[in-house]
Amino acid sequence: MNNNRALAMPRHVAQLITLPLESMGLQPSDAQDDLISCPLHYEDGTVLSLVVMCIAERRWFRETPMLVISAVTTEGSRTAIKVHFRDTMKPPNGPSDVAFTVRLSAKVRAIAWTIAATNGMGECLSLPGRPLA
Repeated sequence: MNNNRALAMPRHVAQLITLPLESMGLQPSDAQDDLISCPLHYEDGTVLSLVVMCIAERRWFRETPMLVISAVTTEGSRTAIKVHFRDTMKPPNGPSDVAFTVRLSAKVRAIAWTIAATNGMGECLSLPGRPLA
């Protein structure tokens, strides 16, 4: 049983997701109903999709809005065939939540670099500068 359902992404949330992605040099898609995606290119030729989606996480007596951040291999435009990483985070508190943009930027870099290191894909060309271990 899945305890989550997709939510339409509020405009201010989409803007607070798109802004840091663009400032990192990524090319996020426009918000399409409930998600924003952008490609992550790696040295070995692999291309993953970074997907940020709004969901309602069902709890005992209420639903809590959350964001799901995933790195997936896709087939076609929206069909995920392999999930490399999936995590949730709280949505921004308002239209000027700077702390949210900082957390999102750090999480996106960590996801891209971790996948590169653990899967032997080489450098993430979309987000160069991975710290050496």
